[in-house]
Amino acid sequence: MKSAKELWESVYTVVDAGDHAAVAELCDAELEIRTASQGKRGAQRLAEMFVQQHGLYTELERKVDGIIESADGSALSVELTMSGVPKGTGQRLTWNVVETVRADAGRIVSWHAMLDRTGLVQQIRALHG
Repeated sequence: MKSAKELWESVYTVVDAGDHAAVAELCDAELEIRTASQGKRGAQRLAEMFVQQHGLYTELERKVDGIIESADGSALSVELTMSGVPKGTGQRLTWNVVETVRADAGRIVSWHAMLDRTGLVQQIRALHG
């Protein structure tokens, strides 16, 4: 069975390939999702979140700043620096995200993504300032 890290990497592989529907296949049907602003359930919801992100930004880039993995491979926390160009602008925005993923029986059962909303909002305001 795949570890949380392998599943997390697989999610981004299919997202980067534009196959958002394949995200749900890597997750438990009752996947728990939590972000800075909301909580959701369901594998399809995670796929929808990636579709939304790709609908808002072009030239999305992701840099892994740090990874912590549990000894048994069932949990992972990743510190990321994300950047992208909001559609309709020429300005690249950069934000930090911490994603925590838990896996069970070869499926992702929990995906928590907390981002620096304040820093991102400040950059967006500066675009329209």
